[in-house]
Amino acid sequence: MKNDINRRGFLKKSMAVSASVAASLGLEKKTLAKEGEQAEGAKPAQGGTTLPMARIGNVEMSRLIAGGNQINGYAYGRNLLFVPGLMKHYLTDAKILEIFETAEKNGVNTIIMNNSPRDAEARGIRLLNQYWKERGGKIQWLAQCNPKPEDLTTNLKIAIDQGATGAFLQGGLADKWIKEGKVDLVGKVVEFIKMNGLIAGTGGHMLEVPMTCEKNGVDVDFYFKTLNKADFHCDEPQKVIEFMKGVKKPWIAYKVLGAGIVRPSEGFKYAFEGGADVVVAGMFDYEMEEDATIVRNLLAGKLKRERPWLA
Repeated sequence: MKNDINRRGFLKKSMAVSASVAASLGLEKKTLAKEGEQAEGAKPAQGGTTLPMARIGNVEMSRLIAGGNQINGYAYGRNLLFVPGLMKHYLTDAKILEIFETAEKNGVNTIIMNNSPRDAEARGIRLLNQYWKERGGKIQWLAQCNPKPEDLTTNLKIAIDQGATGAFLQGGLADKWIKEGKVDLVGKVVEFIKMNGLIAGTGGHMLEVPMTCEKNGVDVDFYFKTLNKADFHCDEPQKVIEFMKGVKKPWIAYKVLGAGIVRPSEGFKYAFEGGADVVVAGMFDYEMEEDATIVRNLLAGKLKRERPWLA
């Protein structure tokens, strides 16, 4: 009998704790939702599903563009072992086609994709071609390129042959080449891309990448440079902002949400006020409407921005 009473007491306490936790989680969710609604840029959308546009060279692109990790099935899981498997199971071919379509429905007209011959990247290019052909999609892509020092053109030709609108040197590779004093290779990559009719740029996590390119006259069409306050592949962001004020080239800012640890309303605002002309965000299909709404409303409001719009 005593054991039975103890069991009953335990069950009652467990149920009470569960109810308390559920209520707490519900309240937390409501609180977060309320904070999101109150955050600048998160009010209901104005102006339909279009987005303000930038122009780089002869290319018109939305001021919010989609990152490519959702297409490649890669995420910064921060050592969470289940994340790669979750990405692979969720991101089926059908879901990727849906991501392309959802992006366009929300005014996002450009996506970043890698152009290496690896299976994940080749799959993304295959699906984009399928989307163009079967669904009449118009979304354009910027190719993130990984050429070899001894063979600068083979990798770049994938982007050119597969209909990319523009291409840029992958940020980690640009960092490496600049550290090694190989700015001439960066210049050759940019020149080859432009020669083939695409807009051309270079990525970079280090501020030294645009600094060195500017000093050596590398004639990029745009810089693809990180910016965030989350200490995520962007050291001393204020120095980045100050330097970029004097750069007369368009700036596409990436990792602006610190790979998912910064609220979009905060990360987008910081990037635009810091001088970025375009922001990149890796977005799942269910995030695109909200992110596009935030960008649309931020740009319709008053940003404290010192750098002129250069795209």
